[in-house]
Amino acid sequence: MIKKNICAVMLIAFAACGAFAQTPSPTIAPPAVSPSPTVVANLETILTGAEKQVALYQETFKDLLAVETKTFERYDKNGELKDETVIESNFFVYQSSKDEKTSAELRNVIKADGKLVPDSQARADRFLAELQKTRTVEKELEEIQDEGLRYDKTLKISGFTLFEAIALASNLRPFFDFKLMGSENYQGREVYLVSYQQTRKSPFITVNEKESKEKGLKTDIDADLPGALKKADKFLRGKLWIDRETFQIWREDRQLTVRTAQPIVAQETVFEYAPSEFGILVPKKITFIDNSVKKISKTDEFAAAKNARVVFDYSKFRKTNVDVQIIDEP
Repeated sequence: MIKKNICAVMLIAFAACGAFAQTPSPTIAPPAVSPSPTVVANLETILTGAEKQVALYQETFKDLLAVETKTFERYDKNGELKDETVIESNFFVYQSSKDEKTSAELRNVIKADGKLVPDSQARADRFLAELQKTRTVEKELEEIQDEGLRYDKTLKISGFTLFEAIALASNLRPFFDFKLMGSENYQGREVYLVSYQQTRKSPFITVNEKESKEKGLKTDIDADLPGALKKADKFLRGKLWIDRETFQIWREDRQLTVRTAQPIVAQETVFEYAPSEFGILVPKKITFIDNSVKKISKTDEFAAAKNARVVFDYSKFRKTNVDVQIIDEP
């Protein structure tokens, strides 16, 4: 099977990161509480509050370290599990040395299917030193992605952790319709449940197209679709669980749909977040499902079957301090 790149989100280029010495974790005061949980805010207030918290997340979710366990599951045409791969990495959020506005996910793989990767720390040290010698941010991020995803097989996924609720981004929000569906209790917290639906094609959201050259937050996606659906609209939709006190996001369910007589779900991603000592909710678990869409024989209808599932589990996040020395080999 051909490898597919699922670039979850990108800011100008790709998304990447780095590995480094741990420092004590500072405590950041939580955001001000508003409004009271007894008051139901209107939709615009909720979206504006959530957008501010997303910005806080992006600013705070830098130089953080966790252990990431990534489980790949592949399924056959009958929906039976065919094989499984488990990759364990030291996960870092890295600030580009070429562009202070660009951050990225960097993974130092330490285990593959339960087997230790030989000299993983020494390899990481050498990689980071060489990384400083790259001349452009594009090359820097390309090297980071290739290094961290080298054990991945049919799917190469990057950028899921760096940006929350991309539909709320200022450049993407005009392409979505939002609805307040009500409120509920989610893991002991009162939350607003907000749905969103992409309403028109966006230059910042591309599916099975050349990588977008637009500046700003964007997402480039590869999906397994038949040729008959090449020109069909491919839109994002989903739901957000937004804290009624802080407007932080506890969960997001996001789907890539293909418009047919009955919309087909080509991909689905569930983002689950957990409290941290940094004043933000941080990734706890991300579940990505990739479906294969096929035309039903002798009909004009299509059906989706699970092709692969990838689950990202994270340990407690800690603060790191970047200190990279370039040592030339004799």
